[in-house]
Amino acid sequence: MMVRRRRPFRDLFGFGGFSDIFDEMDRMMEEFMESFRGLRPGELREGEPMVYGWSMEIGPDGIPRIQEFGNVRPTRGGFVEKGVREPFTSTMIDEENDVLRITAELPGVSKEDINLSATENSVTIEAKTKEGERKYYKVLTDLPEIDPDSAEAMYNNGVLEVTFKLKERPERRGKKIEVK
Repeated sequence: MMVRRRRPFRDLFGFGGFSDIFDEMDRMMEEFMESFRGLRPGELREGEPMVYGWSMEIGPDGIPRIQEFGNVRPTRGGFVEKGVREPFTSTMIDEENDVLRITAELPGVSKEDINLSATENSVTIEAKTKEGERKYYKVLTDLPEIDPDSAEAMYNNGVLEVTFKLKERPERRGKKIEVK
């Protein structure tokens, strides 16, 4: 039985025209996928997913913030494994209640595995299962001034939500723009 080699771009567009372009795109895709296999043995355990993502949100000062998350980072030479997964987090200021709400995705751990610590300017989220199968670590900085003693945390279905009272209401920067 002959196995047909997959040609993702040719299959995607459903025709064989532009064969040189498709061949080059297939070669580039294969190189990209090979970069995953280029990790040193033992860096990622068998069956452990490789996670990489980024998110963008507008901060209270009106400045966009881009943050990466996951357990690998892209480089020119392929992906580099970090050893610990940086969880996806989101921060939001609830202006009505003057609180900072932090949400973090920590799938696969129990609430007993989570360690939280905070100062007036930063929050550290750390989690590790007893077997060491899942490890998460993230330090959130560039936060408005918070009261660490006011922290309330809840963990449900892999999602951690932490709220802090704000010491001062952050000033909103920016200018209202009229839409014509």
